[in-house]
Amino acid sequence: MITYIRFRLQRSLRRAQRNVRRYWHLGNRYLRFGFWGKWRQLTMIRRFALGWWFVVLALGIGLFLQTGSIRQRGLVVQPLPGGSYSEAIVGTVKNLNPVLPEGGASADANHLIFSGLTRFTAEGKLEPDIAESWDISADGKVYTFHLRKNIRFHDGVPATAQDVVFTLTAIQNPDTRSALAASWQGVKVSAPDDHTAVFTLPKAYTPFINATTVGLLPRHLLENTEPRDLRVAGFNQKPVGTGPYKLTSFDVAAGEINLAANNDYHFSKPLISIITLRLYSDYDKALDAYKHRQVLGVGRLQPDQIDEATKLGTLKLHRASVPNAVAVFFKTTSPVLADKAVRLGLAQATDRAAIVKDQFNNEASTLTGPLFATGLNLAGSAHQPAFNIQQARSTLEFAGWKPGRGGIRVKDGKQLKIRLLTQADSPYGPVARALAKQWKKAGAELQVIEVGPEKLQQSYIRPRNYDALLYGINLGADPDIYAYWSSTQTKDPGLNISVYSSRQADTALESGRILRDPALRAAKYRSFIQTWVGDTPAVMLYTPSYEYGVDTSVYGVSVRKLINPSDRFTGIENWSVKVREVPRR
Repeated sequence: MITYIRFRLQRSLRRAQRNVRRYWHLGNRYLRFGFWGKWRQLTMIRRFALGWWFVVLALGIGLFLQTGSIRQRGLVVQPLPGGSYSEAIVGTVKNLNPVLPEGGASADANHLIFSGLTRFTAEGKLEPDIAESWDISADGKVYTFHLRKNIRFHDGVPATAQDVVFTLTAIQNPDTRSALAASWQGVKVSAPDDHTAVFTLPKAYTPFINATTVGLLPRHLLENTEPRDLRVAGFNQKPVGTGPYKLTSFDVAAGEINLAANNDYHFSKPLISIITLRLYSDYDKALDAYKHRQVLGVGRLQPDQIDEATKLGTLKLHRASVPNAVAVFFKTTSPVLADKAVRLGLAQATDRAAIVKDQFNNEASTLTGPLFATGLNLAGSAHQPAFNIQQARSTLEFAGWKPGRGGIRVKDGKQLKIRLLTQADSPYGPVARALAKQWKKAGAELQVIEVGPEKLQQSYIRPRNYDALLYGINLGADPDIYAYWSSTQTKDPGLNISVYSSRQADTALESGRILRDPALRAAKYRSFIQTWVGDTPAVMLYTPSYEYGVDTSVYGVSVRKLINPSDRFTGIENWSVKVREVPRR
């Protein structure tokens, strides 16, 4: 009996062990070939399914993008009023007065505050501004402007033709010392009624119309100010004009000009409510201000900043041509530079191509004459000699300038040393130092002095206190360069900073500015260029392109061909920083 019971127990134990092993095997089999196991076995099916999921996802993304594209095609951006725009500008501003220009920074502010009879568009075309139209007499001597009837100064006083008369009188008065006087020499103005201004010229002067862009001064605020006191008048810190924006604050020390939209602007109320111009001492600081989101625009970018600005991704670059010319202006009455041979030798020692390449990454064009982009056929005109250091040495040697100590040439006990002035914190400094190296090879020592823009104007340019001046000039919309080279303009406020005097050049300039026939004008200017090149009162260097950076959040900006950099603000009443999308009609 006991033996039987033991047998049954052993048999049951073996059966239990077999069942455990069986269920264990089945468990393993389920784990291997169950849901996940089956998935592993269906590798091909899995790949096939994933492929289809990828196709479905790609189709979904494509459909989304296509729908967005169709939606965009059916929508347009509509500008909305409001918001603010700020811009970084390099330079200083002490006074705001259109008849007393200080430089590019003040011109920018003046363009927003004041408006003239005419204005240049951002495409370089002249169009009516305060005047709605004008007539020119058959002999080209009488210009009659018809003013709009809805013009008001920022203080609400109507602007009339009497304000036009007052502005011209202020410019012409020698006590005002306006640099614009040359363009208005001998012009008489009258106001037959409040909306008609008549200019009578002593003789026909084709470029005259371009001078009428000067901003209008309010007679009712300045008529009791003596012309000699206009430069220091309180008006210059609290100006009142007829432009698209009116001044709200002007902090000279902080370098900030705040403007508010002029609700009564004669074209239309500006969309942007507030404009702020922030002034900086150099271009790097101006770009840094944008990178730190302190401004939405940079008034001008230098060639070496273009790559950096492009990489930001949010700054849209606008490139425009400008009729600016940068040159070394020789003071022809200076003891050393009175020698024409010295001026010629230095011109021959100037490698313009190297300057444009090394200093501007070829983002500029070389110049070899006093006129360019005039619209006249000046083919065959004379030009300054190409770079030839051996010829430069020969020219100086033949003129009696012999090598001396340190390689500096000497003649009659005088060393060939030249004191060159230029503006600090500008592109001119590196150019001046490059010139010093180039001219040193010819035997001339160039002492480069860099000073701030205000000091440069007041202490050096106005009293002609230099041997040579590296500076830029704007040739304007017309080839009339009388103000820069006529012997009548050698003293302040004239702009003949080379103190150049030539009877032949004067005759050609005076004839060229009064002729209306393009072929005859071109002939006179070719004659002037021939005389000018022979006398070498300056070494023309290059003309830069204008690079303007504006944040992509600003709409309506378009510049192509600027006569003056400040013309980029023409039409600013249509700029906007607030927009919405609406269906296309």
